[in-house]
Amino acid sequence: MQIRSRFIETLQPKKVEKGLKIAFLIYGICSLLSMAAMSVGAALLFVMILLSTSSFQEWKHEVKKPFSRRVLTWSLLLFFCVLISLISAIFFPLEYSHQHSEVHFFKDLTKCWYFFWPLILVVGLRRLTERSQDQVLNTWIGAFAILSVIGILQYFTAWPRGQGIPGEPTHYHTTLFLGHHLSVASILIFPFFIALDRAWLFRKTPKKKLFYGLAAALGAGALYFTYSRTLWMALPIGILVWVIWRLPKKWAIATVLVAVLGVIGATQYPPIAQRIHTSMGIGDRRTLWAANWEFFLSRPLTGVGWRHNHELSGFYLMEKMNTKDVFAGHAHNNFLDVLGGMGLFGAISWLGWCLVTLWAGARKRVSGITSGLNAGWVCAWLVFHLNGLTQVNFWEAKVQHQIAWIVAWTLL
Repeated sequence: MQIRSRFIETLQPKKVEKGLKIAFLIYGICSLLSMAAMSVGAALLFVMILLSTSSFQEWKHEVKKPFSRRVLTWSLLLFFCVLISLISAIFFPLEYSHQHSEVHFFKDLTKCWYFFWPLILVVGLRRLTERSQDQVLNTWIGAFAILSVIGILQYFTAWPRGQGIPGEPTHYHTTLFLGHHLSVASILIFPFFIALDRAWLFRKTPKKKLFYGLAAALGAGALYFTYSRTLWMALPIGILVWVIWRLPKKWAIATVLVAVLGVIGATQYPPIAQRIHTSMGIGDRRTLWAANWEFFLSRPLTGVGWRHNHELSGFYLMEKMNTKDVFAGHAHNNFLDVLGGMGLFGAISWLGWCLVTLWAGARKRVSGITSGLNAGWVCAWLVFHLNGLTQVNFWEAKVQHQIAWIVAWTLL
């Protein structure tokens, strides 16, 4: 720490702040790109935060703040439950088809660093001036708008990569550089709602209103073209909650009525109706839900091992169905995935973490760069967790980067 303090003293404060701002700009953009880009951006930013933080007192001061302390507490509890579930999986493994999942204890634990990344990020954010914070947030939203344009074009052209939509041979899922349309559906909802909320907050500033409004509109198009059925139901709910929250009562009621009629009408549009009513994937999900419920019943307190229910589901289904041709993997439901992998202890700690981060986002801010953004944070989390009813978006590494980014801003 003394060596780093002396190093910082030799640098001009403005240069340190500028370097940190550039690192945040890069990471904000990378958080919307590929997994490799996120890792590089995170490593660069971590080094810059360490270099710019002159003493350990800053970190101690951060965790004394009420919401940062709560996030740290629940993150530690979540980590402890991961630890217990893995130990339990080593000494009391479940076997199906004479096979059990292999626990790589220390390797598995290294994936828990995401739990504490938001608290590191927020310390770095506090080192920036308010103007720099605004530039970082706007660059993130700007990158979101540009990527949304690419996502819309991708639906028609397959560029930069094509992931075909069943039943629509000439169109493609919006996957961007994230590899899967459901990843896009879970990540882009955060900048979408922040852009939407800022468009409302800056409605009397024409240029900012245009920038944020255009970003939100493009983002809505890209999200629609992911062709995620759950998102098609969750996103309108989140928008309606936002409308009720933000608009005056008479305008909110009118907008809700128009929106409901619009959604009903949209469900009659043949491509949407076909996508909604197709049974593809439903049976597989129900099978995995049942498998993880069985894991929970077998190991109700600790589960079968954090993320090891993904591998174990294949062995379980092969034994139950007496075939090797099975659809296996995560539970396709956040809560059931936690129950199956970490048991009741894990489920309680995970729910606590989710509630405290939602609470942090919901509190009213009267100053600072994030003032007034509570509606945007809450609606984004609402849609995120609704998406999590049919997929495990919480544990995906690409999504974890976005979660950490959002939690850091809410703590700010």
